[in-house]
Amino acid sequence: MTKHPSPEDVSSVVAATGFGATVTALNAAVYALGCLGSGAGGFLAGWLAVVVVLSAVMARRSARAVGRVVTRVSRRAARRLLLSSVLFALPWAVLQVQAIGLRGPGEPMLAMLVSIGMLTGGAFMLHRAFVAALAFQGVILGATILSFHLGDWPQAGAVTVYAMAYGLSLSYFAHAAGETARQRDKSVTLLSTAVDGLSRARDENYRLANIDTTTGLLNRKAFDEALRQATERRMADGAGFALLLLDLDRFKNVNDLFGHAVGDELLAEIAARLRAGLGAGDVIGRLGGDEFAILLPGVKHAADIAAIAARLIEALNRPARLAGRQIHPGTSIGAALCPADATESADLLLKADLALNRAKECGRGLCVQFDALLQRRVVEADRLEAGLRSALDEGRVHVAYQPRVTLEDGRICGAEALVRWTAPDGERIPPDVFLPIASERGLLPRLSRVIAETVAADMLAWRRAGLHPGKIALNLHPDDLKTPELLMETMAMFETRGITGAELMLEITEGCFTGRGTDRVAMVLDTLADRGYDLALDDFGTGHAALAHLRKIPVAELKIDRSFVAGIGTSRNDRAIVAAIAEIARGMEIRALAEGVETEEQRAALAAMGVTLGQGYLWSHPLGAKAFAALLDSDRRRTG
Repeated sequence: MTKHPSPEDVSSVVAATGFGATVTALNAAVYALGCLGSGAGGFLAGWLAVVVVLSAVMARRSARAVGRVVTRVSRRAARRLLLSSVLFALPWAVLQVQAIGLRGPGEPMLAMLVSIGMLTGGAFMLHRAFVAALAFQGVILGATILSFHLGDWPQAGAVTVYAMAYGLSLSYFAHAAGETARQRDKSVTLLSTAVDGLSRARDENYRLANIDTTTGLLNRKAFDEALRQATERRMADGAGFALLLLDLDRFKNVNDLFGHAVGDELLAEIAARLRAGLGAGDVIGRLGGDEFAILLPGVKHAADIAAIAARLIEALNRPARLAGRQIHPGTSIGAALCPADATESADLLLKADLALNRAKECGRGLCVQFDALLQRRVVEADRLEAGLRSALDEGRVHVAYQPRVTLEDGRICGAEALVRWTAPDGERIPPDVFLPIASERGLLPRLSRVIAETVAADMLAWRRAGLHPGKIALNLHPDDLKTPELLMETMAMFETRGITGAELMLEITEGCFTGRGTDRVAMVLDTLADRGYDLALDDFGTGHAALAHLRKIPVAELKIDRSFVAGIGTSRNDRAIVAAIAEIARGMEIRALAEGVETEEQRAALAAMGVTLGQGYLWSHPLGAKAFAALLDSDRRRTG
């Protein structure tokens, strides 16, 4: 009954006050006009002036308060609301006392009728402030009862009973209306809260599903969908567009030197620069790692792409100061046009990626657009892909073994497993030609598994024949290390067949540490070493960061590249490089193996430098499994 009014209660009263004040003034004017001939002109004029002034004041205060947002109702404000209600009711109480109680000039029944009408309207106008409503109707009903008793009207008793019953019923309905309104407010608040919560949850779900958390750009899934929609719109309205793929130059060096936190800051900075350099309608996404993609609606010409790409390259080449360090980012860009280069999203991505690879091959910091030359490469790649798929299906991919020997006595101490593919027409496709195609077209996991299972079967066959070839070296492609789950399944396959690190070693190249998706390589190699597998770093000395890799991975063997071995007899520089590599291996207490040994002079020079192992045509060409078994048997008989 005495509940303190809420902000919603007060707002409801304020909103209704202007209308109520206007109706009050009109009712007062109508009553005054109706009583002009009753001889009460002086009283009516004064009474009407008071009602009009009071109504005007209330209406003005209401108009000023309507636009305000009420967040709290003080006790003082509640008392003012109560006082205003009493003041609003007093003129109608006075009217009844004058016309009914004092039997003054006027129409008593009309005065009572108008006052009761004002009572009803005011009670419902104040239903959200129940105490104020009670005060309002109490003043008017009290005046009604008092007036009939003062005037000694014979109906005084009946009016008293009627007034009390009417007041109770009116109070009940006003209170019920107020509670209903407050319950509605509560329901609306709960519903609004639930809707806001659902909206936030929807926005959060969208963000998690579609937004890259590091950069705030679209993730790969969302960008692929945007690209698909763009190709569908092009089919509908014929509007072309351009696709750009960006790859940051030397980004892995930033992660390695300064840590992933600084790398993430750099990615966020790159995203900000891309947004600043592109239009509102352009779509930007992070595909993963340090690779970004941009969709340029309405860009149809190579010249437009060149201008945009030049602007982006300039923006991304500016130094960035992160974590107190000055970092020099950079980018390479590959571009493709729809529909000139392709009309399907997958083809566009493939061709933009080919252009990006070409840009990186040409020295980085460039934009290369897909063209006829790259198109011919795609056609050739398609031909090789189809041939390789057929070769895998028909079992025409096989493994050859290049013997590994000790330089001191030429004894076989293992072999390197090399993949070979011969086309149906007899053409031998070199691994450096078909392995990149297998990687690019998603065939490498299958090819790697075929090679591993072939090597495992050959090793078991040699074991059954009583032959012990030493360690067989299995080459790992960079993509094998980017999908460690599949690699670990392959190693488990060897181990379930009884082949462990005592018989198998793994060869890696510097390519395993560079490019996209290589963040976990060191961890994977540590895991393999912990399981007992020796790691050999192939082509050592040809990569600019090979020495840095030696500090991070548990290498057991360095393989000296054949390019240095070939010049060991004629080039002082080559001899110095080979001697330095041999010294590094000796200092780290690991093996050194020379590749491509073809002459006795090379063997002797290498042995004199401290290199202990070699492989090359001096001893044998790569051999099939049976021929290698025969060579093993011959070597066993020769060495006793």
